[in-house]
Amino acid sequence: MKNKFVWVELGGLGQVVRIFKNRRTASAFSGNVFEVGYFTAVGEIRHQLWLRSDGYCELCAAPITEQMAHMHEQKHRGQGGEISLANSVFICPTCHKTAHHDRNPRWKKDLTFKTISGSMKTDSSTRRQADN
Repeated sequence: MKNKFVWVELGGLGQVVRIFKNRRTASAFSGNVFEVGYFTAVGEIRHQLWLRSDGYCELCAAPITEQMAHMHEQKHRGQGGEISLANSVFICPTCHKTAHHDRNPRWKKDLTFKTISGSMKTDSSTRRQADN
């Protein structure tokens, strides 16, 4: 993936504290806004979350390393959230999996199939089992 540039808010010490969704949102903000590489911005936020967590999962207090911990957005970007220190927690993989237990896994099978005649049908009994 090519390192795209994003607009970020810098905190008092010059660290990235928020990634804006687009230029329009950034230009409406009156604080310190700069353009940096996406991976650089996310890396800086991850590191600050690591420092804030003091080496422990922010949900269950299990010991974590900076490399193995997950950055989790409390309000997902698709629901109006953002990548920021205020909206993110640094958690262990187990807590992250639990936090997303309600999402449909990517590997969930498509329960629609073709019959011999070529018409599409869905097996509702299979669907009910898979949704549980």
